[in-house]
Amino acid sequence: MLSQKCKQNGNSLVELMISIVLGFASMTAMSSLVGHGIALNSQLMTKSRLNAEINAVLAVISQDLGRAGYHAFTKELLDDPTTFINPFYQSVALSEYNNESANSCIIFAYDRNKNGKLDVVNTNENYGYRLRDNAIEMRIDGLGCDKGGWQDLTDSTLIKVNALSFETTKIDDKHIEQTRVTIQLEAELLSDPDLSRTAAVSISIKNYD
Repeated sequence: MLSQKCKQNGNSLVELMISIVLGFASMTAMSSLVGHGIALNSQLMTKSRLNAEINAVLAVISQDLGRAGYHAFTKELLDDPTTFINPFYQSVALSEYNNESANSCIIFAYDRNKNGKLDVVNTNENYGYRLRDNAIEMRIDGLGCDKGGWQDLTDSTLIKVNALSFETTKIDDKHIEQTRVTIQLEAELLSDPDLSRTAAVSISIKNYD
């Protein structure tokens, strides 16, 4: 009995070349898509880093500034204001370092160790923040806005602070006058100047007045 032979034909050279071209095009498109995804993810990471740095700086300044004017012996001050004097009263002041923008420095004081005195030895209870040379600095040892010796708060190798300003206004909260401070900050990433952010926050200083 004779078996029937099946005739099998292979791919032609043209079909093979077409397959190679289509495969190469698919790989190129996939590589481009992956590369775009990596670039987008990197951009989001750097933007998140900038946002995190700015948010952290504003949180530190806001929390510290919110203590301005605090005195541990508030009850005694209210009971006998002629005998007990608040050394932290109206300690908030605005100024700027030489050649920096106006009101880019704020100084204040509060009773950190709760002893009722404005200490300037060992623990100095005069605080502040300012803009200098595209960085935000913290006040050290009660130095004035126009003096050197302040300590960097922001990382100058990571971000460049283009603007910092403070504005104080009086507000009436249930017939109690308070001071509100608005902080505005603009910064950019040194590694990518196109990535910048402007942020603002307002806080009420309830102890100040």
